[in-house]
Amino acid sequence: MNELVDRFMVAGDNTTPSLYFLPFNSGNGGHWVLVAMDLSRLMVYYLDSLPGDWSKYPSMKKTVDAAILKFRAKKHYRNRKDITWVRVQCPQQNNSIDCGFFVLRFMRDIIALNRIDIPKMVWNNNLGFILILSDISSNLLLNHEYVLFS
Repeated sequence: MNELVDRFMVAGDNTTPSLYFLPFNSGNGGHWVLVAMDLSRLMVYYLDSLPGDWSKYPSMKKTVDAAILKFRAKKHYRNRKDITWVRVQCPQQNNSIDCGFFVLRFMRDIIALNRIDIPKMVWNNNLGFILILSDISSNLLLNHEYVLFS
């Protein structure tokens, strides 16, 4: 939580809408989900490539909520309302290993939308999303593009 608050503090005043992405690993089985936070409007968007909502990960919600409230207190902002969590309907994985790719793709697609708010339904169908998923290995190898995570 303190690391999140520190990152929020460095980023500026956060009074204008902007999104912070937090890829979150559940720790139980290693499932990845995406949390996108708008600190100015107290909105948290939850994107999961498996069915369900954030109640599956109570520690994640507790940590995110606490970090946002602590940041706002440090900046002396009034907490004018509760934090709103929105479950975004998004493409679903059909196996147990692609969740990391889905999180990366969610971030890419949200940035491409060039919007601060994320509609509850961003993707109309899974077809285009899945076709890109099947091509990613060959594209990365052909273009010699690699991403290292530490």
